[in-house]
Amino acid sequence: MSPSARGIREIGRDPALLLIEIGWRWGFGAVAVLICGLAAFFILGSVPFEPRRLEAMAALNPWQLAQNLAEGIASLGAALLRVSFLVGLALAAIWVLFSALGRYATLARPALAPGASFEICFLVSAFRAMLTAASLAAWFVAGLFAGARGSATMRSGEPNLGLILAILLLAFVVIALVWSTLNWFLSLVPLMAESDWIQSVRSLLRLIRLRRDEWLEISIVNGMLRAGLLLVGLVLSVAASGVITNVRVLLADLLAIALLYFLAADFLYVARLIAYRKLCDQAVIEPSPAPSQLNPTLTLVPKDAS
Repeated sequence: MSPSARGIREIGRDPALLLIEIGWRWGFGAVAVLICGLAAFFILGSVPFEPRRLEAMAALNPWQLAQNLAEGIASLGAALLRVSFLVGLALAAIWVLFSALGRYATLARPALAPGASFEICFLVSAFRAMLTAASLAAWFVAGLFAGARGSATMRSGEPNLGLILAILLLAFVVIALVWSTLNWFLSLVPLMAESDWIQSVRSLLRLIRLRRDEWLEISIVNGMLRAGLLLVGLVLSVAASGVITNVRVLLADLLAIALLYFLAADFLYVARLIAYRKLCDQAVIEPSPAPSQLNPTLTLVPKDAS
């Protein structure tokens, strides 16, 4: 049986694994939606509503519309920056706590035990949060650079939109690749039952080198399944949008499809963790050479006869 199939089988034996994962992920999602909703109401409450201006914006081309929106956002100034910073900081802190508690709870289950301590789980979650923040900052810097280069190479009085999009696309691919790789690696560090996080990182690197083909197979299979689920969800959403005319019913159906996708994605994520754990348990350490093999040319020389 493949490690991926074993992971799915273990969830059937111990459904608490999936329930814990859903609990902390969806709990954080509910808190995040609440905080973002309150922040949006606070920001929109300070913006004057002008129907005529909205009607005029509807007749603008995409580039002019983007400029007007950027000017409107810039007019909020320090209030928007302050609220965004506080919301981001609060969400990062809450995610680190929820993630550390949730991962520590799942590692206590038989299918994933033994795992890292709560301190290591908390530290890894903090590193992942900082990685995400650094990726967002890099994307912001890339946007500033793209805007500066596009304005420096204007054509007919307008920025070079093609150059801006090319820079943003390249930056997105690089940032997304680096973020996804490092985030994937950090998410597996708590699987190592070591005394400190540095030793956990070293153990994980050693295990990946030993069983790199199996690790890659599990990642590819899980990625293909999640991509297939996403495609099914998109097809169902498009089909529902084309058939249902009632806006409230449509929103309810889209929400149900999204929740079902998240449920299936969490199921596959836990199954992937268990599959990786099985590889850790099955890791084969090469035995050290026997003493007789250290120097096979060694021979005994008799003493000279007196």
